[in-house]
Amino acid sequence: MTELQKSFISVKNGITYTYGGSQILSDNANIQRCGCGVVAAADLILYMGDVLGPSPLLLNSYNRFLKYLNKHYFPLIPRFGMNSLALTAGLNLYFRNRKLPFRAAWLVSGEKFYSNLEKQISENLPVIMSIGPNFPYFWRKNDLNLYSKINDAYIKTGSARAHFVTATGIDEKYIRISSWGRELYINRDEFTTYRHANSNSFLCNMLKITKG
Repeated sequence: MTELQKSFISVKNGITYTYGGSQILSDNANIQRCGCGVVAAADLILYMGDVLGPSPLLLNSYNRFLKYLNKHYFPLIPRFGMNSLALTAGLNLYFRNRKLPFRAAWLVSGEKFYSNLEKQISENLPVIMSIGPNFPYFWRKNDLNLYSKINDAYIKTGSARAHFVTATGIDEKYIRISSWGRELYINRDEFTTYRHANSNSFLCNMLKITKG
């Protein structure tokens, strides 16, 4: 598996530790309900620069950082959250204000999705990706399966749609992700099928980070 070169962000919640941040643990109602994009952005920023110090982070410190990002860079529309263009714009504003030599762009075509994702992870950069909403029939409830890896077997333990996640590894069959503070997996074939049958390539894509 192509994976990040260091341990991913972890948050200490009592006696437990997350894999990446979790909107569920936020003390802000709007972030808790629809803040997956803010969490994905926070985890990317923290991994790139360890803004709050080494992982694991204390939950109250992490939640303060989420609220700071929400207020200054990633405003949320109540109940709907944030789209990929707002996420991209917020990250570019953050990079510019912090004088960081990075640029974010949301990919439009799904043609080279997996090769772009693998390349970015190989460069030690997490990948924010979107499991798009059902399109054009937004009211439908078709979900993408999410899996846990248990003794080398992939067991379905959840599903999602209209949701940002963070990819931390990829092989020929699965993408390892962080979502809701858990280490989960997406089947590549199922993601491709979901994108074509239930959503589209723009809504099911990734945020590409480049230097310069």
